[in-house]
Amino acid sequence: MKIPPEQQQLNEILTKVLVYQHSLRKDRAVELDELLREGVLSPADAEFLSSNSVTYKPHRRSDFHALDMFHMPTDGGGCVFIGPSGPPLTKRHATLSDFQPVVESFLRLPRPEDELLLHIEFTEEDGMAVAPGRILFTLCSADWRQQLPAIRKVAGEFGLRPFHDAEVQCHWSLTFNATQDAAHTAAAVVALLNRGCAFSDKSMITYSAGALDEA
Repeated sequence: MKIPPEQQQLNEILTKVLVYQHSLRKDRAVELDELLREGVLSPADAEFLSSNSVTYKPHRRSDFHALDMFHMPTDGGGCVFIGPSGPPLTKRHATLSDFQPVVESFLRLPRPEDELLLHIEFTEEDGMAVAPGRILFTLCSADWRQQLPAIRKVAGEFGLRPFHDAEVQCHWSLTFNATQDAAHTAAAVVALLNRGCAFSDKSMITYSAGALDEA
């Protein structure tokens, strides 16, 4: 698939930022004014960021949540996030019966909401994610797509409003808006895993999150 020229240019700007960060003695976040002052980004780069409504969020290279360093809206109403990939997340495990307080305590972490994303792994291609106000599924395999009706039914019982429910390239993307009540969201997550995804109380849940690794 051909990458749009705007995304290519944004990637080039990201590369300039990362090269500069690698040159520093300490891994630190760098503000936009420093990048411009030090000539890391040119006036043309600054004009591109402004004209394309690009948001720059400074991150260290090692930040687990740094993938949103640059955010650019697209013509189709979507958006592009890019940034350094960071180190691999630590995989953690808990039985489903013990998972509800894990989710609830995660959602209550004293971190910015955009840094709170809990990944739940089903397979290498299928999984679920939880963030403040959102519960997301990405289902690629045919077996997991068969669970979609059950997932939708359980979500409805908890009053979760569908935000996105469609096939995107090779996977099915299903996103629900949740309340900001961490306890309610955690209870919904466990019910979705149990009655929506057919995990038993004794099933081992594999999960990961940058905010947990940085705690």
